[in-house]
Parts: sequence; structure tokens; C-alpha cells
Amino acid sequence: MPNYLGALPYFGIGAPMPYGFGGGFGGGAGFGNPMAAAAYGRMNRMAGFVRPSIIGAPAMDAAQLPMSFPLFSFALATGTNTITQQANPQTPFRGQRLTAVVLRNGTSASATAPLMNQLLVGQKPIVTTAPGVALETFNQNAFDTNLLMPPTYPGTLYQLGLNLPVALTTTDTILCLVSIIGSGIL
Repeated sequence: MPNYLGALPYFGIGAPMPYGFGGGFGGGAGFGNPMAAAAYGRMNRMAGFVRPSIIGAPAMDAAQLPMSFPLFSFALATGTNTITQQANPQTPFRGQRLTAVVLRNGTSASATAPLMNQLLVGQKPIVTTAPGVALETFNQNAFDTNLLMPPTYPGTLYQLGLNLPVALTTTDTILCLVSIIGSGIL
């Protein structure tokens, strides 16, 4: 299956063409932008076929799509143990931005914060730290917190592990809603 989620060529939308491309905006060898040449070298040449022009066949289309993890729920019984949830996108997908909403209920819940100690895309570690990165670093209002993740095929598991540094008490709870927004194929 082709990988449609590489970097799309951007020299057609205003950026200079890379080295070695003759004619057009940016000129031929020696006149292009070196960063454009590097991006073109990484570009997935199959990305140009995302919108096939086969008459009668439905067109495949690239889009920014959300993917969500099941709800993370912390309570007294959870303690400081890690909760791991999995997401399984059924389309080619490349995550770009992790977003999190943390809902707290109770006094001890307001005195602690969930930590992200593991994020795996397939077998590739994106975040593996101890004790972990504060999940709220990636809240919906966070600025410049993109995580460019590797492109994946349908069925590749995304695994996210969260834990609390301090256990909750009594009936206090913390709920974490975590999503990844990225490029996908419709």
C-alpha cells in the first residue's frame, strides 16, 4: 500500500522550487532554496496521487482528521499506576498535534496533574520519559506544541500511558480526554 502521508510538495503554492528543477518559480539548479531542496528530498512522491483522476472511481482525499483515545479515568483505586490506552486508526494517518482536556473533581484532584510517560506510534517511541511530561502541556490552548509523528498504515496502534505523581483521595476523580489531530486519507 502506498504511503500518501509524506510531506506534500509546497513549491506549487508560493515557495521557491528546489535545486535541480528547471524553469518556473525558483529557476533551475543553483537558484532554488536549499530548504526547499531538502523538503523535496523527503517528499513522498506518491502524495501527488492522493486525488486520482480515474473516471467513475471515488477520489481519495487527504484531510486533517482527529483520532481519539479512550477516556483516561483516575480515582482512588488507580493510585499512581500508569493507565495505558490504545487508539487504532483505520486509515493511513500521520499525527501532528496532541490535544488534551483534563477534568478534575475534588480537592486532591486539583493538587495533582496527569503525566504522559509514554506515547508509542507502532513500535516507535515518541515520548518515553520518567516521571513524564505534564499532559496539560498539550491542552487545547497550548501554543507551538506540535509533535510530528511518523506516518502509519491502517491498524497501527497508538499507545498512550498516563499516570499521576500523587494518588487521589476519597471520591476525587480526574478524567483525561486525549486526541491526536493529523493528516489522514478519506
